[in-house]
Amino acid sequence: MKIEKIVNKIAQENTYLLSNSTSHLIIDPGSDSSALLERLKITDKTISAILLTHAHFDHIIGLNELRKHFPDVPIYLHSDEKEWMKNPKLNASLFFLGTAVTGPEADYFYEINQFYDIDAFKFQVLETPGHSIGGVSLLFTLENESFVFSGDALFKNAIGRWDLPTGNQGQLLKSIREQLFTLDENTQVFPGHGPKTSIGTEKQNNPFFPIKKVTDSIVSNFFI
Repeated sequence: MKIEKIVNKIAQENTYLLSNSTSHLIIDPGSDSSALLERLKITDKTISAILLTHAHFDHIIGLNELRKHFPDVPIYLHSDEKEWMKNPKLNASLFFLGTAVTGPEADYFYEINQFYDIDAFKFQVLETPGHSIGGVSLLFTLENESFVFSGDALFKNAIGRWDLPTGNQGQLLKSIREQLFTLDENTQVFPGHGPKTSIGTEKQNNPFFPIKKVTDSIVSNFFI
C-alpha cells in the first residue's frame, strides 16, 4: 500500500491518498482540492471511498469539489457528527473563518471496532473522541507493518485541542491511552496535522504522557 500526503493551506491539515494495485482511498480531503485532483488525474484507478476522521471544516472542506468529479464515491463518518456537515458552528468554520463551510452528508456511518475490507483496503475503526465527539482513528494492518491515521487525536509530541464544541480533555487523554497507546509500538502514526510519528515514540516522548496537570490555558499546539 502506498501512502501520499498532501499538506493543505487553510490550516496545514493533512489529506492522505492511499493506493493499492487497483484503487484509492482518500482520508480527510482538505482545502487544497486542486493538488489532490491533479494526483487523481494521472491514474486510472478507481476511488473506493472517502474516510473522515472527524468533521471539522478543515477536514471536510474538499468534499464538495470531490463530489463534482466523483459523485458516486461514498463518504464515511462517525454518526455523532452527522449534523456537522451542514452546521458551520459545530464544524468550527464560523469560528475560524467567519464564513460557513458545509459538505455533503455522509453515506455511511462507521461501525466502531469493525474490520472493514473495501477493495482490499483492510482497516479497523477505533473510537478516539476528545478533540471532537465523533473522532475516530483508522488502523491499517499489513503483513509486516501497521499504520494508524489518528486524525486530530494524537500528533508528534502533541495532542489535539479540546476547547472546541464537544471537546473534552479527559476523554481525549483516555482515548489515546486506551485506543492508541495499546497498539504495537512500531505502528506508524499519520496525524491530521504535522509529521508522522510512531506509537512507541509518542509513548516515550509526548509531553502529555504521563501528565500531572494541564491547565485550561495550555491547549496542545492549537491545531484545528
